[in-house]
Amino acid sequence: MTPEQVELVRSSYASLGRGSTAMAREFYRRLFALDPTIEDLFTDGPEIMADKFSAELAAIVEAIVSFDVFSARLRDLATRHAGYGVQVRHYRLVGEALVGALAEALGPNWTEAHDTAWRHAYNLVAEVMMAAAAEAGHVPAPEA
Repeated sequence: MTPEQVELVRSSYASLGRGSTAMAREFYRRLFALDPTIEDLFTDGPEIMADKFSAELAAIVEAIVSFDVFSARLRDLATRHAGYGVQVRHYRLVGEALVGALAEALGPNWTEAHDTAWRHAYNLVAEVMMAAAAEAGHVPAPEA
């Protein structure tokens, strides 16, 4: 990611403000529409899930400026998600749902540059998480 893309990710997420929770609800709606079986991996209710997701995403976005902090946070997240039953195929679906929810939340402020920056950011997150899970012996199940 370029420094400009990092800043675009950070500033666009910050611009959501309190709307980040609504974006998170939309993220889950999209994710479960893409694969309804993913909902079985969650035990919390929708509001708790949305609050947790928006807080975690804010922390990741904040940490993206320091790869050491960013990767440490993602390693922990990867271990937890592997324990929940996350599979390789889920990462692609999460990326699609996230970018779609962000685009909707930002509306006319969403640009091609936002799309590219967020896709690069998400790909970096997914790569670090999958590598960390594999290193810890939690190899996500192959795509079905």
